[in-house]
Amino acid sequence: MTDSGTTSKPSGMQRFLAMVEGLGNRLPHPTILFIWLCLGILALTAVLSALGVSVETATGTYAVNNLIGNEPIDLQNPRNGQVVASYPSGWQYLFSTLTPNFVNFAPFGMVVVIMIAIGVAEHSGLIGATIRKLVVSVPAKLVTPTVVFAGVMANIAADAGYFVLIPLGALVFWGLGRHPLAGLAAAFAGVSGGFSANLVITSLDPLLGGFTQPAAAVGDSLLGTDFAETMNIATMNYYFLIVSTFLVVVIGTLVVNKIVEPHLGEYKPTEDAELPEMPEGASPKETRALRLAGLAALAYAALIVWTAVPMEGNLPLQGVFSTASLAPDTIAALEARYGSVNITHAPLFKTHILVTILFFFFLIPGFVYGRAVGAFKTGSDFVRTMEKAALSMASFIVMVFFMAQFVAYFNASNIGIVIAMQGAELLEALPADTTAGRIALVLCFVVLSGFINLFMGSASAKWAILAPIFVPVMMTVGITPAATQMLYRIGDSSTNLITPLMTYFAFVITVGAKYRPGFGIGSLVSLMLPFSISFMIGWTILFLLWAFAGLPLGPGEAVFFTPPQ
Repeated sequence: MTDSGTTSKPSGMQRFLAMVEGLGNRLPHPTILFIWLCLGILALTAVLSALGVSVETATGTYAVNNLIGNEPIDLQNPRNGQVVASYPSGWQYLFSTLTPNFVNFAPFGMVVVIMIAIGVAEHSGLIGATIRKLVVSVPAKLVTPTVVFAGVMANIAADAGYFVLIPLGALVFWGLGRHPLAGLAAAFAGVSGGFSANLVITSLDPLLGGFTQPAAAVGDSLLGTDFAETMNIATMNYYFLIVSTFLVVVIGTLVVNKIVEPHLGEYKPTEDAELPEMPEGASPKETRALRLAGLAALAYAALIVWTAVPMEGNLPLQGVFSTASLAPDTIAALEARYGSVNITHAPLFKTHILVTILFFFFLIPGFVYGRAVGAFKTGSDFVRTMEKAALSMASFIVMVFFMAQFVAYFNASNIGIVIAMQGAELLEALPADTTAGRIALVLCFVVLSGFINLFMGSASAKWAILAPIFVPVMMTVGITPAATQMLYRIGDSSTNLITPLMTYFAFVITVGAKYRPGFGIGSLVSLMLPFSISFMIGWTILFLLWAFAGLPLGPGEAVFFTPPQ
């Protein structure tokens, strides 16, 4: 579709986009896809087991288990090869583990906990009011970076980021005499293109890490390493994500000001354009509520610092999450492994403690704001916001049920170890363990992740499929699990802006059509393509500079390592 709605011959780009949309629409719903993947992996276990497929690794011998057979099966811990569970048959395994696979799925509980708290902040109006206050009140010359930055931070709560900031970005640009589609592009670039950047940990971090950890255990079995055991699934990319926030803001601002807006030219609305009214700033009540919520957040942050910094004294909560609270044998083990103990080894950075801290970080300011503006008049009002958040996760919970089964079957069958071993042997024939080889692998994996994202929208669903294959294979050439996950996130986020299968793509088109009737898929993709290309190039360069500077991606997480011989 073109902006003018003419029936001229489609361009090559339009034909490509039509093909992407058509192929993507043929894919089943992600939940159905995982049902088929479960059935496929079960059938594959029967075939490979009948063929006697097995591999020898640093921790032992792993044969493919037939999960739909009558013969006994042993489940081995890939970290040490020890048998952790035995079943008289594959069928007994399937019927015995259906519920535990779901209940014990690591990312599930953490994501639900964080999203309930974010739901309170969102439905109380705090997130929307913060976005409006931030964008509407800044000086005109800072509007572009502010809109992009607000978009990056708003991806904590997807709905608020898309439904509030994208229309608001277009409005603010129009009110300043700039092209509204440039404002739309700036907001969309921040929210969607900056999906893998933030100053705080989001629900996506433990969700993706929950797939990376078992995949790393497979790599550990090949190499005799212990990445899965020492991994913090919520913070493994955190340092890089913080810096990525500013990278996205800088690149997004440059693309808007130097490429997109000059290309769009002066905005001249047509007679049938639906121009909405400019939004007002926060009301006095909202301003007061924002101030109170901000004070509550600062007080809570001060409390967390109090718990994390070792100090003399015995006051309540003092230093309970600091390194001083570690047991002597734990300190000795850390010193033996890392040479010294620092703040990143504190209990504060333990995944479950961190998730609890984030829960109250969103819950407390959200509650304070809701009370101040009258959104929470009774306790029932407060509870209903958490119920709304839980209802919004219904499709996620259903998908996770089948996703958890797929991950469990993949690991229990030992197919992941077999694939990783074969992939490692393939890479041995290539110079992948050299600097040039690693750079080539980095570039190829980023591009592959971005390409797959054009056809399949869900970041977690894609990683659930890719992680068990690529994490252990990349480990064999010295690329850490945390690095492989970050490379995936770079490729995935970069093409979020140009895939018609992205959940909110239709909404963004609807907003654009208010300012330019006939604005369609081709219009939006052509508008966002400079961002997509620039993000992928800039992010990959940052990653390579980061890697060769020897900087950690997160607490205790390097980019490269030397695999044991």
